[in-house]
Amino acid sequence: MKASPLPTLLLLAGLAAAGPAAAQDTVVLKTGATREGKVVGVSGGNVRVQTPDGTTGTPLSDVREIRMSAPPEFDAAAAQLAAGDARGAVGALTALIEKFAGLPAAWAERAAALLGDAKLAAGDKEGAASAYDNLTKTYPQAVALANLGRARLAVEAGNFAEAPPLLAPILAASDRVVFPPPAEGPALCQAHYLMGRVQEAGGDNRAALASYLKAAALFPFDDSTAAAARQRAEALRAEHAGLIAP
Repeated sequence: MKASPLPTLLLLAGLAAAGPAAAQDTVVLKTGATREGKVVGVSGGNVRVQTPDGTTGTPLSDVREIRMSAPPEFDAAAAQLAAGDARGAVGALTALIEKFAGLPAAWAERAAALLGDAKLAAGDKEGAASAYDNLTKTYPQAVALANLGRARLAVEAGNFAEAPPLLAPILAASDRVVFPPPAEGPALCQAHYLMGRVQEAGGDNRAALASYLKAAALFPFDDSTAAAARQRAEALRAEHAGLIAP
């Protein structure tokens, strides 16, 4: 069995690809004004928006947020990673991020994090670390998402002591929610699974079992991670007769 599943941050959102009949994208300016159209990319520090009158650019520095569904390329890249084509996902995500570099949209943050996951799955640990660092630089508000990736790197490397401080904010948040928003649920699942790995490595099998059960039953919002957590929970019970969660 592999040390960890290939996490897929596609499941952070459950996003649907925007089709021809989908609602228009909305660019929200820092002034509060809005502009609608189809966001087609970022070029020269400007968000490019296509409207019936043509394509116009709005400086990123003037934009507060972008409201849009993830493009089909995002869904396709995440599906590649989930199917085990990590290298293909790296290429697709790299192209996508270059096209939408710095776009202040939730899916763009997740794409930047997913690039780190894809590189890690492809065996490029240095590239994964760089991707998580770039995520923090580009989207400072996404530090928890970047730290989840860094915790994954630490666990994969066997540096278990480095992971708990990185996971602490996400684990603390899980104590305050029952039905997390779609964008947050998978991170809770992944954090509890990784914490279970840390606890199991340290010999605290009861705590590890509890963490795996939380990942599998309370926050099963990432299918691959939840499945891995169930497998680890079953293995612990098989290896330690009578083991129950605290």
